Amino acid sequence: MFRRPTSKNKPQVLIDCDPGIDDAIALVTAAKYTEILGITTVAGNVSLESTTKNALALCELLGLDVPIHAGAAHALRGQVVTAEEVHGDTGLGTLTLPTPTKEITSHDAAAYIIESVVRHKNLRLVALGPLTNIAEAMEREPNIVNEISDLTIMGGSAHGIGNVTAAAEFNIFADPEAASVVFSSGVQLNMIGLNLTHQVQMGFSESKRLERHNSVVSLAVAELLLSYQALIHSGNLSETVPMHDPCAVLAVSHPEFFTLIDRNVTVETAGIYTRGLTLVDERRTPAESNCRVGYEANSKQLIKLILNASTTL
Repeated sequence: MFRRPTSKNKPQVLIDCDPGIDDAIALVTAAKYTEILGITTVAGNVSLESTTKNALALCELLGLDVPIHAGAAHALRGQVVTAEEVHGDTGLGTLTLPTPTKEITSHDAAAYIIESVVRHKNLRLVALGPLTNIAEAMEREPNIVNEISDLTIMGGSAHGIGNVTAAAEFNIFADPEAASVVFSSGVQLNMIGLNLTHQVQMGFSESKRLERHNSVVSLAVAELLLSYQALIHSGNLSETVPMHDPCAVLAVSHPEFFTLIDRNVTVETAGIYTRGLTLVDERRTPAESNCRVGYEANSKQLIKLILNASTTL
């Protein structure tokens, strides 16, 4: 049996994201198991304009009345890396949501992050995209690292596993300089990387289960899963796809289903072949820890949680 958080014990979170198919499923998951106090958007899977529009539309789908603040349209160095080949031109694959009626609260995500962590002492930050907004907040107000309860990111990897390159995971590769700022900041940091998220796979059978449930949210998640499979595997629906971003949310709401170990992690910013690599020190006598790295996940229970969120909202 898995624990179902009540309104009294749901963690309060601020979600920084770049929706994105798996971000969208993560927001569904977060709407069920956390108390979302606010959302900030960043360019990543698609442009900032699209990630912000998607966040607004997803909140309306889920009935979430939370402030949404747009953030960085490009990385700290100014480069822009997107992944339409994985998420589709709009970021949500073939899923079409109504044009949102609500508008964003501001265009200054970094300021909102600073304000929020100072105001809410138990606030948990969850970052599902490139770390540009969070790095900008830390550079603008360095003392906020002492105010942040913890920061859980979907990004990087142990064991040198990459997806956008052989060495680098997309969110870190999209802005390695921002990631380096965050990893060296002293913040209480949890890294949910590819080595863990590839353990949690959903696919055609889960899509069919969601379609049979026939609710607005379950049908949307089913469409997102099918789109993800088609884009990643050229339409081979027998394949499964990893639930990257939902894992980061569930690591906050259901930590009992994860194994995290203290490690020292450095972000490579200058390598010709390894730019964006998260170098995890796994020596017998490693350097001082700056991060808790995820290694194991209870896939069966986590998939149950994602399906439960998708069918009960």
